[in-house]
Amino acid sequence: MLDVDGLVALRALRDHGTVTEAASALGYTPSAVSQRVKRLERRLGAALTAPAGRRVVLTPAAQRLLDDAEPLLGQLESAFFRVSGSSRIAGAVTVAAFTTAIRAGIPAALASATMGRPDLSVRVVEADPVDAALRVATGRADVAVLHHWRSLPRVLPDTLVAEHVLDDGADVIVRADHPPALGETLSPQQLSSSDWVSTGEGTLCHEWLMSMFAGHGLRPRITCTSSDFDIHLDFVRAGLAAALVPRLGRRPLGPDLVAIPAPGAVRVVSVVRRAGQVDDPTLAHVVAHLRMSLGA
Repeated sequence: MLDVDGLVALRALRDHGTVTEAASALGYTPSAVSQRVKRLERRLGAALTAPAGRRVVLTPAAQRLLDDAEPLLGQLESAFFRVSGSSRIAGAVTVAAFTTAIRAGIPAALASATMGRPDLSVRVVEADPVDAALRVATGRADVAVLHHWRSLPRVLPDTLVAEHVLDDGADVIVRADHPPALGETLSPQQLSSSDWVSTGEGTLCHEWLMSMFAGHGLRPRITCTSSDFDIHLDFVRAGLAAALVPRLGRRPLGPDLVAIPAPGAVRVVSVVRRAGQVDDPTLAHVVAHLRMSLGA
C-alpha cells in the first residue's frame, strides 16, 4: 500500500533536518513524524534515516525513494484540490519576497486580496530569492516573489512552478556632477576609478555588478555593503560611491542624482508556487493580486 503520510514525513525530514522542525512545518507532533517514518521503514524493510549530530540525514535508499516519489506527491496534492471542488478562499498564506518587491506593491496587493475576506490571512516574510524559493520548496512558505537577471538565469526544481510578472531594469546611479552623468550610456571603464556601494556578497545584485565589470577584465571597488537601496542612494548623494539600483520600488532620485541605464541589466520578476498547489483557489487568488499589483 502506498504510504503517503510516511513519504510526506520523510520529505519534511529531508528538507528541515530535524524531527522537531519537520513536525513544526507539517503541523504534527515530533512523535507523529517519527512514527510515520518508522512505519515506512518497516514496510520497505530498509533504513531511511541516520543520525548526524543533532540532525537527521537520509540514507541513499531514502534519497532514491524521494527522487522517485516527488512527482507523485505533487500530482496527489494537485488532484486533491481538483477533486475537492472547493472554491472557498480562506486560510493562512505565507508569502516570501525580496525587499523591493515588498516596497513596490505587496502591501497593496495583500490589502486588496484580503478585502472582504475575514477568513483569509496573509503573512509576509522578507527573503532573498534563493531563500524564498527554498522556503516554498520546503513548505515554509506558500508563495515566493523572486527575481533573477535575464542573462544569469536561475534553474528552479521541478517541484516549483513560476509565473512571469514583469521585467525590471536597473540603472547606475551617480551624482549629477559626476562626469559620466553627462552621457546617456556608460561603460564599466568609465567607472573603474569609482568606489561602489553594493548589496552583500552572494546576492543577485552583487553578482550582476561583479559580472558587469568582469566582462571587461575589471573589478569594482566596493567600499560599502547594504541590503537597503535607500542607503545606496544616500552614499551616492554624499559623493562617496556609485550604485547599481533596480527601478522596482526605487525612491525618487531628486535633482542631485542621475540614473544611467546599465546595458543588459534586466531583472525577471516572477511568482512561484509548488507544482502540486497550482489548483489551490486560495493561492491562485493571492497570486493574481500579487501579479496585478507588481505588474501594473
